[in-house]
Amino acid sequence: MFDAVPAGTMYPYVTLDYEAVDNTTPVSGKKRENRLFYLSVWSSYKGQAEVKRINGEIAAALDEVPLPLSTGTAVSVRVLRAGTHREPDGVTYMGSVTLRIITQH
Repeated sequence: MFDAVPAGTMYPYVTLDYEAVDNTTPVSGKKRENRLFYLSVWSSYKGQAEVKRINGEIAAALDEVPLPLSTGTAVSVRVLRAGTHREPDGVTYMGSVTLRIITQH
């Protein structure tokens, strides 16, 4: 998985496109944040099979699986959405996976 893809990286690969964080801390209590992570899967394989397989591997590895953190606790890890589409070049496929991770500190 890449935040910035090195030049010349071969397909397939996964990127962290962006993260959004909402403060969901109750009036009193531990700090709680709702984090959405948007992952993109890139493939030049003919058809969507490779992108769908990688999307499935991401879901199997992360959906409702305990996630160890160096600081705080991951209260919930859930795959909210996954999808695929062909890029305008007609060759490259992009998959997308949206993760919701609720953290508490």
